[in-house]
Amino acid sequence: MTPFTFVRRLLGEDRGAHGSDDRPTLDVDQRWRAARISEIVQRAAARTPWTSDCFPQALTARTFLAARRIPHVVDFGVRREAGGLAAHTWVSAGDVPVTGGDGTGWTRVGRFVWTAR
Repeated sequence: MTPFTFVRRLLGEDRGAHGSDDRPTLDVDQRWRAARISEIVQRAAARTPWTSDCFPQALTARTFLAARRIPHVVDFGVRREAGGLAAHTWVSAGDVPVTGGDGTGWTRVGRFVWTAR
């Protein structure tokens, strides 16, 4: 397993748990591509012979978005559930929820923003 300290450097600028809710603005082509990446990641996750929950989906989406130079945000959150805490990761590009939904019902504990340089 890859240590999170390594993954963290790839995610983008660390904005912390209380980072701004501002999302990068996308043009029409970027919005279309982000929506298409969302479809591709969801279809692939449904067909893997292993469990492809929110974290591997988020890493895959983040890689595809960066390859297309589409600005995006990777959020990490937690919430109480029976038996303890549950964790979740979601990715959005502008107003397009790419993986993991929009984070409703989760308390954000980390945010990473990636923009093309």
